[in-house]
Amino acid sequence: MQRPTSVTVFGILNMVFAAFGFIGTLASMALFLMPGNSDNPVMKIMQDSPAYGAWVKFSIPLGLLACGALLAAGIGLMFLKPWARKLSIGYAIYALVFGLIGMVVNFLFLVRPMLEQAREQQGAEAAGAIGGAIGGSIGSCFGLIYPILLLIFMFRPNVVAAFRPSAVLV
Repeated sequence: MQRPTSVTVFGILNMVFAAFGFIGTLASMALFLMPGNSDNPVMKIMQDSPAYGAWVKFSIPLGLLACGALLAAGIGLMFLKPWARKLSIGYAIYALVFGLIGMVVNFLFLVRPMLEQAREQQGAEAAGAIGGAIGGSIGSCFGLIYPILLLIFMFRPNVVAAFRPSAVLV
């Protein structure tokens, strides 16, 4: 049996997305810890909403753990380790559930307040708030594509067969 190309592709993608996730999460941490962010409307909303601030503080370490799991899964997929397929499936389920919950939380605590602020503002500030709300919502939807594809491919018969202990791959 030949090694499925999709396993190699998803192994590489897992590692690349894990690296981007680490960089993005660390950049977010730096932004939140940087003093003088009072002009940033997102930071103002976070300061005014303890619940949203708590959500962000909860999400950051969880995101780092998820990136670590995705990196490990990517490396394991490259070596056809059976645990790597299971970890990839677990990550995909986590990413879908957490992504959907994050969309709801962001809508309630970030998008809705930004749109309310946009009604009170004029010109470029209002357009920026509306654009940010729409862009963030669309971006959240795009963020669900990879875990869906990962889940689909990890259950394909040729991929399942490649991770069976008796499979000899060329």
